[in-house]
Amino acid sequence: MVGRLLAAFFGLVLALGATMSARAAEPQLTLEATVEADSPEPYVGEMILLTLRGDYDAFITLERFEGIELPNFTWLQLGRDVWSKGRKNGREYTSVERRLAIYPQKPGTFTIGPFRHRLTVDDGSGRRSETIVVSNAVTLTVRPKPATNGGWWLPARNVAIEDHWDMDTARLADGATATRTVTITAEGQTAAALPPPPKVVAPWLIAFIAPETRTTEITRDGPTGTVRWQWRMRLSKAEPGRLQAFHIPWFDTQSRQMRDVVMKSRRFAYATVTAPEGSSAPIRAWNWLLPLAVGLVLPIGAALNGRRPMPAREILARFRRWLPERDALAMRSARMRGDVKAYRLAAARRLAHHGHAPERHLAEIDAALFRRAPIRAVDLRETDRRLRGLFRRPAEAGTCERQLSPRDTVPQRGR
Repeated sequence: MVGRLLAAFFGLVLALGATMSARAAEPQLTLEATVEADSPEPYVGEMILLTLRGDYDAFITLERFEGIELPNFTWLQLGRDVWSKGRKNGREYTSVERRLAIYPQKPGTFTIGPFRHRLTVDDGSGRRSETIVVSNAVTLTVRPKPATNGGWWLPARNVAIEDHWDMDTARLADGATATRTVTITAEGQTAAALPPPPKVVAPWLIAFIAPETRTTEITRDGPTGTVRWQWRMRLSKAEPGRLQAFHIPWFDTQSRQMRDVVMKSRRFAYATVTAPEGSSAPIRAWNWLLPLAVGLVLPIGAALNGRRPMPAREILARFRRWLPERDALAMRSARMRGDVKAYRLAAARRLAHHGHAPERHLAEIDAALFRRAPIRAVDLRETDRRLRGLFRRPAEAGTCERQLSPRDTVPQRGR
């Protein structure tokens, strides 16, 4: 009888020891979700950092996060998961950290999570078991985006701009083409969130924009988006002009203030034009030689007309018809040299003088000069022949005055 009692007692002790040993061997697995924002109540479109951190007192052979669903948010993962080893309460732990950048798409109060991490654990004796660790849920309140000038909304931690010109546009060589490169970088936003390029339009300017370049760099602190714009610009007229400044507003999520970056204003002028904007160009030799020649011809005109002197306006008109235009001579010289740029500059001046639109009649040359088409594709001889025919016809209605004839200026005398 005593032997049976002792056997039962030792069996109970062994069972209790095995149970306690099994409980002590159970791994401690925790997964925590936290959010970081620059404000307790961020705005729509503002970046929020979501961190999932797991601490596991176990030997993990396989793992995967189950599908992350974030309705009302767009998101991207900030690099790969980071695994590390550490100690906690004297025990060795395996830790994993995953970071996401999430962007609320509408205002309201939302619950983020819980998230699930599926693990395959080895108990140390070769036996494996699968378990799912569930995180906590986080509640977040999102405010609607505030009203802004122009309606553009760009929340970011920092926005920088680089505005580079490859030459001094205030002193351009004749026919020169300037290249402008603008690079905008936004910390805390992707490249897709950056604005489209502004329209560069002016009546005195020819501008072509190259295809834009957008890139996004991923860091543990969030994405950094970059957009690059490039224009090629040149004057379409000899007169100077000024390209207006362009402002890009953005919201500083750290100071909680609206700011802006500026594409600065820029003056365009040929180096040969030194007069300030709004004033006429300096008097050139041709401008005073012509009146001098007219003054010398006046007596001859009076003698040839017979009984009374011809009006100075009629003599000037006839004198101009006799002499070739300066721009016509420049066009001929450039055509003979095969100089497309010089030909385009002289032709644009002559077209504008006769009341025609240079951009309309010189489109083929502009495409070759500004769109990097082969210049040899431009047939200057054919272009010159077409323009000579255009100059023989009257200018487009309403664009220039018709030349005066003797009947317009000299009243007919009765006989």
